[in-house]
Amino acid sequence: MSYMIVQPSEIRDYLELNSPGSTSRYSDASIGSNILGAQDYLERRTGRYFVDRPGVTWTLDATMLRAQVALPGFRAFTSVFWGGSSQIVGFQAGDSAGCWAIPDYLNSGLYVGLQFRAWRVDGNPQWYLANPSWWDQLLDSPYYPGNWGGGYAWTSMPDDLVVTGDGGYAQGTEPYYLRHAIKVLAAFYTQRGPTILADTIITPAGGVMQTSKLPGEVADFIADWKIGGQQAVSV
Repeated sequence: MSYMIVQPSEIRDYLELNSPGSTSRYSDASIGSNILGAQDYLERRTGRYFVDRPGVTWTLDATMLRAQVALPGFRAFTSVFWGGSSQIVGFQAGDSAGCWAIPDYLNSGLYVGLQFRAWRVDGNPQWYLANPSWWDQLLDSPYYPGNWGGGYAWTSMPDDLVVTGDGGYAQGTEPYYLRHAIKVLAAFYTQRGPTILADTIITPAGGVMQTSKLPGEVADFIADWKIGGQQAVSV
């Protein structure tokens, strides 16, 4: 990650620190490190791309040629190879495509899934009619990856899905709820240092604050935005 989505001054404002840089803990370098750490943590815990990754290549091993797979978040696609075949990406019903991009539930500008074929219902002999382009795209062919193994015993080669495109949000377009989660987590990291041995902060009034758990805003963000659970490699 080469840039910060929020700036150290925003963390100091959030914590009401009136003397920026008066201690090493509140310096731009220290808080900047906390911001980068917060961004990385949120990406890893949610399985998503948030920081801009232009021209990134993402590889999944292996899809087992299932109908739909989760993505970490792409805003644009350059190429998609699935089962050894190049796919045209569609974005709405009726598009002539080999796969369709699934937006996140907030319609935040990122696509978090690809659907490659109609969902199969084994009890319905005409399940393929769910795809109006079934015949036009030769999806009835035994050479179509979704039909390998007779359509019932799925097979899959290593790295059988390779997606190249622009991942994450373009710099400067990140939604507010992401920026806020990063700010809260970076502020938590900034204040946690002196409490790391006891996980507590004693306030001037004698109160006790626990620092052993993530702030509620961060925990809620991870729960709301978590996707996938797949093993993947990005380059």
